[in-house]
Amino acid sequence: MVNLNLSTRVRLGILLAMIAIITAAGAFLWQSTANRQRQLVYEIPPGTAARLAAGEEVNIFPSTIVIDLRYHDTLIIQNNDSAEVTIGPFRIVPNQRFVQRYWSPGTYELICSVHQGEQLRIEVR
Repeated sequence: MVNLNLSTRVRLGILLAMIAIITAAGAFLWQSTANRQRQLVYEIPPGTAARLAAGEEVNIFPSTIVIDLRYHDTLIIQNNDSAEVTIGPFRIVPNQRFVQRYWSPGTYELICSVHQGEQLRIEVR
């Protein structure tokens, strides 16, 4: 049997080294996860409601928004117009930001007051 009779100073040094290694590994893992997160940001610009009322075609969103679960995508819609916007069951008032995360795959067909044909499709993969 080996007798490891280490001094308090040596044990403290080993403990601090282990804490530093664990902290560095945790920071690396957190950073690698943070880099995989994406934000899909869509802005409803000022004047959108007036343009729609005048019969103009407004293209803010693609016909289908694809959310990728591998990248932890977050959908963000910023309403910078003076009129409220409806997307699905949600009303986004002027200067409000709507943030939505999705956790499981699926397809969502939503009513959208600023989208061509008033339909917005969100595919979560």
